[in-house]
Parts: sequence; C-alpha cells; structure tokens
Amino acid sequence: MDWDALQVFLTVARTGRISVAAKRLGVEHTTVSRRLSALEADLGVPLFYRTTTGYLLTVHGQNVLSNAETMERAA
Repeated sequence: MDWDALQVFLTVARTGRISVAAKRLGVEHTTVSRRLSALEADLGVPLFYRTTTGYLLTVHGQNVLSNAETMERAA
C-alpha cells in the first residue's frame, strides 16, 4: 500500500472534507480526490460515503483507518 495515499486517506478521514485535507497537505483538491479514488480502486472497496456535508467513513474505511493509524504511529 502506498504511504502517500494513506496519508491522504488519514487527512480526509480526520477532516471530513477534501478541500480542508488538500489545504493541510499543501496540494490541490483534485490531487486529494484522485489519490483517494486510486486507493479505493486498489483496495476494491469504497472507503467513504460522499455526502453534501462531507466524507464519512464506511465500515471498510474504519478498518483502513485503524490500520493506517497503527502504521503512522510506528513510523
């Protein structure tokens, strides 16, 4: 799994918004969206529910969050 993609995932999971995540990461919102879509395609499951109020984790997303936070702490 690509660590850069996981960092994007973690930031979106924590902020709930693509635009806020992009600002925190210092990249364009299109970059965040593209990396997130690529991660979901690689895993073959949706990680977020896209709503009008933001991004909410799916069950798969919650599992990835737990693993990604463990990896983050180890790094």
